[in-house]
Amino acid sequence: MQSVEVTARLDASRTSAVQVLIADCEAIDGFRPVSDQFWIDLAGDDHDVVRVLLIDRHHPDDRGIVQGCAQAGLTAGSWTVETVLHPALRPQLAQLATMMLRAMSDALRHRNSAEWSWLVFAPTPAHDAVAAAFALSPTRRLYQMTRPLPTGLTFDITTRAFVPGQDDEAWLRVNQRAFAWNPEQGGWTLDSLRARIAEPWFDPNGFLLHERDDRLAGFCWTKVHADNTPPLGEIYVIAVDPDFHGLGLGRQLTLAGLEHLARLGITHGMLFVDADNTAAVGLYDKLGFSVHRTDCVYHGRIGRSDTDANAPTSRRPA
Repeated sequence: MQSVEVTARLDASRTSAVQVLIADCEAIDGFRPVSDQFWIDLAGDDHDVVRVLLIDRHHPDDRGIVQGCAQAGLTAGSWTVETVLHPALRPQLAQLATMMLRAMSDALRHRNSAEWSWLVFAPTPAHDAVAAAFALSPTRRLYQMTRPLPTGLTFDITTRAFVPGQDDEAWLRVNQRAFAWNPEQGGWTLDSLRARIAEPWFDPNGFLLHERDDRLAGFCWTKVHADNTPPLGEIYVIAVDPDFHGLGLGRQLTLAGLEHLARLGITHGMLFVDADNTAAVGLYDKLGFSVHRTDCVYHGRIGRSDTDANAPTSRRPA
């Protein structure tokens, strides 16, 4: 029988167990089923993170085996929950995801939180049903779009590499202005940026800045997923300062980033874009991208599932 543990912190053993769980899912699905923010928070000790572990107690290990994890992080005043479940238990997804989300809902409500979001990579009808049971509605869909490299297309802007410690504040200003409509991205702080810079994948040469009139006009930040087979190159974050809109810089920066990836020997490029951002989707379509996967953010008020409120569960605080 599975039970849940609710905790704000994980010791080294539990952190390692969740990392192995994520790796097991990635081996089956071909992609890591959690965001970069989840991954960074997992190894951190932040009081603005809440975790629920799904534990199998029928095991010689006195602490049981971690079979699932839900983690909530607070960004710009809003809680975002992500869940991961061992691939062998996916036939029981509705029941087990409900257990984790119900425990998470209780934990966040005790923090006087009123709303939450659930981010799901490649959701299935079972995810839709669980979300509906918690009165969570799909409010945002994200396309993962891919294309082969090189593009064979030309561009005529110049870029330079990001210099950590020198370009941080200028980049944060442009990022905030460009993503004022998106608190999750526009709400990045210096700590958010430095956390990414500290990641093993960070390469300042792939963080391209374009300047005009002695100002940062736009940027294209790339990321190489070296563990993929073959390696995958991502347009990680791309934006143009609103003062420089209308100059075609979005297209040019995209091509500059893709050329950088191609020069590294990467043969497949990808990016994520909001499905309802028709201008961006149209641009990427013209550049040869096509939709490979759709992710979903479900949003609603925090409250226990009416459908499963009486489902049996054993709960042990960590």
